[in-house]
Amino acid sequence: MVDVDDERRAPGDATDDGPETVTKDPAEQEALARDLGEELTDLFARYVRAEIDFADLSFLTYETLQDLYVIASGAYELEYEEDEEEGGDDEENGYDAAEATEQQENLAQEPAGR
Repeated sequence: MVDVDDERRAPGDATDDGPETVTKDPAEQEALARDLGEELTDLFARYVRAEIDFADLSFLTYETLQDLYVIASGAYELEYEEDEEEGGDDEENGYDAAEATEQQENLAQEPAGR
């Protein structure tokens, strides 16, 4: 049986059993929190328009709150996606179209239409 501490504490409290607080740029954390707020706003609007059901809304809201906790604790690392211009040629990044096609043919067990 798992012992669950249901007391609510702010991230970084001395008695917090969550991730240790790591010093991050407060402006960066605020910007990330605002981004999460925008995502929640979009989710709520989609729910009102009946584009998602309540179960999905609840799950996605909970995930967003978990992300907020991690941001507030500072226990995160930002990963930047490479732009196509910065990423260079696919072959330089180890992608070979002929090899990929052959792998897909093997997986599909039929030749690709060439």
